[in-house]
Amino acid sequence: MKKILVLLALMFAMLVSTGTVLAEVLTSDQIEIKALINKMYAIDPDTFEYATFGAKYTNGERTVKGKYDPDRQCLLFGEFLVKEAIIKNKRVNQGCLTNYFRYPAVSDMELSPDTRTSPLPKAHINTPVVNGENAKVYVNLENAGNVMYYLKKLSVGWRIYRVESSENDATIDTMRQGDVVKVFPPEK
Repeated sequence: MKKILVLLALMFAMLVSTGTVLAEVLTSDQIEIKALINKMYAIDPDTFEYATFGAKYTNGERTVKGKYDPDRQCLLFGEFLVKEAIIKNKRVNQGCLTNYFRYPAVSDMELSPDTRTSPLPKAHINTPVVNGENAKVYVNLENAGNVMYYLKKLSVGWRIYRVESSENDATIDTMRQGDVVKVFPPEK
């Protein structure tokens, strides 16, 4: 009986210790894609969407005014988007258009750091699905919509070429069934 208990204890210990081993193993492409999406969501909308660089905030109050730099915004987009998806605004000094694709259900008022009353939703990035030189990754935003990113592997790394998003809390399956609200870049 003692041997059986020892054997059961050893089996249980092995199960517990290998629990971390059973965690999902990602390929180098999947790791690179997740890092790219994480980096993109780490950039505040003041910079990414509104082209204001260097602003500092303390308790929601702006303490250092940032510099509006639309050319730098277009360069920033180049770190994440394919060149064809970067749409220059034709008006002078207006930067590039984004359609605010990162946070589909967050209003302009809540996106702007000057008027934001609560933190932006955390992005939960699912495991990217890689198929050769193409990939897609589904991002769920806590109560703020969902985004499907389609990426291409280029010589400079992975870049987003298409975005589909839903303003409601659609699951990945309902997004596939056509519950898509916004598409970036706009379809021609």
